[in-house]
Amino acid sequence: MSSIRTTTFAGAAAAVVSTAALLLGGMTPVATADPVPPLPIDGLQAPGLSAVQSIGPAIQKAAADPTNAASTLMAAAAVFAGNAAAPTDSKNVATAVNQFVAHVPAAGAEPGAVAHLPAGVDPAHALGPVPEAAPLAAPAPEAVPAPAPAPAPPPDAVPAAAPAFGPDAPVTQDFMYPSISNGCLKDGGNVFATAITVAGPAKIPAPGPAAGQTAYVFTAIGTPAPAAEQKLPLNVTWVNLSTGKSGSATLKPRSDINPEGPTTLSAIVDTGSGSIISTIFGQVTTTEKQCQFMPTIGSTVVP
Repeated sequence: MSSIRTTTFAGAAAAVVSTAALLLGGMTPVATADPVPPLPIDGLQAPGLSAVQSIGPAIQKAAADPTNAASTLMAAAAVFAGNAAAPTDSKNVATAVNQFVAHVPAAGAEPGAVAHLPAGVDPAHALGPVPEAAPLAAPAPEAVPAPAPAPAPPPDAVPAAAPAFGPDAPVTQDFMYPSISNGCLKDGGNVFATAITVAGPAKIPAPGPAAGQTAYVFTAIGTPAPAAEQKLPLNVTWVNLSTGKSGSATLKPRSDINPEGPTTLSAIVDTGSGSIISTIFGQVTTTEKQCQFMPTIGSTVVP
């Protein structure tokens, strides 16, 4: 079976896996009290929510005017980044958007590396200049004896081997924040949702994005199966900052992706190669509830 390799939000991905295991593990239903009113959504439950809600529409505006997309997004991010009264998490969202658009290397990035690019992505397909090759170092005037090798660590100090992903495991790129829906559960509880992208070519999610395509996957953690009919759409709006191309698409459930839950919707979009910034927003229909999800923002590089 193919697997997906993630680069960030490992905790959220683990939550998806554990939730699916619980839902598919045949747990005995537990009697519950009458449904309670939806819990309020606040800044502690959804950090950066105000920034995401404000920058999300800016991405939609940028998609409608791709020629000025970069300046539109940078202006929207600057409003938060330069506002001393804005919450720290809101500033972090704005800074992340601004760095992706402006391609400012993140703190601690390797010298000469393009900080926002996943491993193996050709910088020629991303917005901005290709990093120049580092100059060759001048030869040392005289040979210096090599230092003695460090002693081998004791057996119990050797780190465990990294999990072996298959050669066809694509790299996923996570959205900046999970989305959240107020009162999406049958008992009135709130639901978080993770959103990821997979840049083509890749075999999963089925039927697999081709070269120059981006697959979007949105999973509402802890929900039951999706309804056969999605009453209102969950949309993604995107803009390719490298080419000026933009568009929108509707995410839909697939019978081969979490058919028993959690509700998972996906779409494969012809974004083209380049630096893609996107927002997902709208509604999801589960077998129990109609859920409105807050906007979430993602940045993707397609080779």
